[in-house]
Amino acid sequence: MSEMIGQFAALLAASFWAVATLLYHRAGSHFSPLQMNLVKGVIATPLLFLVSLLLGTSLQLSAGVVILALSGVIGITIGDSCHFAALRRLGPWHAMLLEYLAPPLAAFMAWAFLSDRLSIIESTGAVVTLSGVLFVVTEKAPDNQPALSLSGMLFGSGAALCQATGLVMAFSVLQTESLHAIDAAFVRLAAGSVLLAVIVGLSKRNAYAAIIRQFKSINPLPLLGAIVFGTFLAIWLQQVSIANINPGLTQTLLSTAPLFLIPISLLKKQKITPRSVIGACISLGGIGILFL
Repeated sequence: MSEMIGQFAALLAASFWAVATLLYHRAGSHFSPLQMNLVKGVIATPLLFLVSLLLGTSLQLSAGVVILALSGVIGITIGDSCHFAALRRLGPWHAMLLEYLAPPLAAFMAWAFLSDRLSIIESTGAVVTLSGVLFVVTEKAPDNQPALSLSGMLFGSGAALCQATGLVMAFSVLQTESLHAIDAAFVRLAAGSVLLAVIVGLSKRNAYAAIIRQFKSINPLPLLGAIVFGTFLAIWLQQVSIANINPGLTQTLLSTAPLFLIPISLLKKQKITPRSVIGACISLGGIGILFL
């Protein structure tokens, strides 16, 4: 039963993240990546705190909580900022496809730091996953989509690396300490958001006032929807997943997010090239070989 809960939670998180990515892309022209990341943290962190008070356990400072906070800095402060930067440069489809790099990166880190050796099958899965990503990102972008800039691909790859690192760190804590998934989600997001607030505040004068003015100048509903589904619910569901199944399988199922964009884009009458669909399926097949 716990495995089914973990698998369902990861798939639901992937679908939420796919919808949220489209909504974040709409609001991306009004905020810098750091500003966007901070806005979502400021709104989602209190929501997670309230749910943590209702459903979680009493949090106490420990080595595990410190590791969770550090994983939040890596995965949220750095990783999500890189993702938003890639989103602005590549668009939602290609930015999310680069997240397929996260599972093989997680496998490599498990091998390097946890002495979890890669078998021939797992190595094959990593190669197939990378091949699918390369097959897509080397395609010439359609006229109605942003060009596949080098900086965008570097930001997207950085986001995948940070995502994999943060996930492995959170898994190690949830397997050794009796922490509720919602508490882990709150610690990670709070730590990442606090550091973001410091960075944005020091970046320029009146930075917070500028963000508030920009927020008031747009229709906030798409952005609020993205934050509720893509941050508040998705991060919570991600922690539920890794509390019940291994991080490799969690990352595999989370990486199905780009596939949810296909029916959404078709409903919006947006063009997705056959090469992109084929590349996504190749990468997903590689992830399946790697972890399933």
